[in-house]
Amino acid sequence: MTKCVRMALAAVLFLAAAAPTAFAADPGRASGRKLRVGTMAIAPGLPVHLAELNGYFKDAGLNIEIIIFPTGAPINEAMAADELDIAVSGMASVYALATGRYTYIGDGCITLEGQAIYARKDSPIAKTKEAGKSFLGDTATVRGASILGPLATSVHFMAIKYAESFGLTDGDFKMVSMDYPQAYQAFITGQGDLAATITPYSSQLENAGYVKVCDLADVMGAPLVDAVYVQKNLMKTMRPDMVAFLKCYYRACEELIGNPDMRKSVAKKWYASEGRNYTDADLDVELQRQTYPTLGTLMSKRYPFGFTMTNIVGFFVDQGMIPEENRDNVAASLDSSIVEGLKAGK
Repeated sequence: MTKCVRMALAAVLFLAAAAPTAFAADPGRASGRKLRVGTMAIAPGLPVHLAELNGYFKDAGLNIEIIIFPTGAPINEAMAADELDIAVSGMASVYALATGRYTYIGDGCITLEGQAIYARKDSPIAKTKEAGKSFLGDTATVRGASILGPLATSVHFMAIKYAESFGLTDGDFKMVSMDYPQAYQAFITGQGDLAATITPYSSQLENAGYVKVCDLADVMGAPLVDAVYVQKNLMKTMRPDMVAFLKCYYRACEELIGNPDMRKSVAKKWYASEGRNYTDADLDVELQRQTYPTLGTLMSKRYPFGFTMTNIVGFFVDQGMIPEENRDNVAASLDSSIVEGLKAGK
C-alpha cells in the first residue's frame, strides 16, 4: 500500500470523526448482567478501555468486565470455553467465526501499516530482491528460515503469504511460536532468522537498524480490519446490551480519532499498566499506522462490513488451517443490523 493511499485513508477517517455523531438513545434497556469482554492492551483494545475509563459503559447501564490477553489466539480459546461474552480482537478471530458459534457484530481497529517481517542487516534475505517484487528475499534465502511470532494471528498469515510469494509453502519455513514481546527479545538477542511483528516492535526494530523485508500491505493489498464478535445466543437474550456496547465502542473510536493527544496519553498509561512500555515516538507511529472506524465510515465502499474476515478465511482453508466445511460459517456469522441501526440513529 503506497504512502499516499495510507494518508488518504487516514484523512477520510479523520474527517468522518471531525463532525461528532449524535448517538441516539438505546432501543431497549440494557440488562445490567455482567458481560466479560476479551481484548488486548494494544490499539485494538483501546476503545474498550476508553469507554470504561470515561464511564460510557456505566452510563449505558452495562456491567462490563474487561479481560486482557496477549494475543488473539487465547481470546478464541476463552470464547470457546464460554469464559467470555464479547471479543474485540484481530485476525485470529477468523478461526472462531469459522466454528459457527459466534456472531460478528462490528468492525474494529484498522491497521493501515506497521505489521511487518524483519531481518538482520547481514541476513542474505535482506540483501536479495526478486525482480518485480516490492519486498526483499527470494526462494533460496527464505526456504528453511525460522520466523518468530505468534501462531494463528495476522503476522502468521503474513509469514505464510510471504513464503508463498516465492513459490514456497508453510512447510518450507518454521514459524516459532512466541508472543510479540518474547519474539522481539529473542530476535534482538540472535534467535531466529526473521521476526514477524506489530507496532511498537516494528518501529523499534526499524530504529535499531533491522531491515523490513515485507509489510502486511504487501501481501494483503488492503488495510486489516479487526473484529467485534459475540456469543451467538446473546443476540437474542441480551440484544439491548449488544447495541449499547457497540454504541459505546464507536463513541470511543470517534474520540480517539478526533483527539490524538488524548489518545497518546490514555494509551501510554494503559499499555504501561499492562506491561507494554511505549515511548512517545512509538505512539506517534501507532497513530500513523492504526486508526478506527466511525459510524460515518462503517459499511462504506472502502470498508465493506466484515471484509477482512470474509476475505481471509479462504486463505486459511487453502492452508488446511480451517476445515473446508467451515468456510461459509464466517460469512454467515456477519450481522450488520446493530451497525445499520446506529448509523440510522436508532
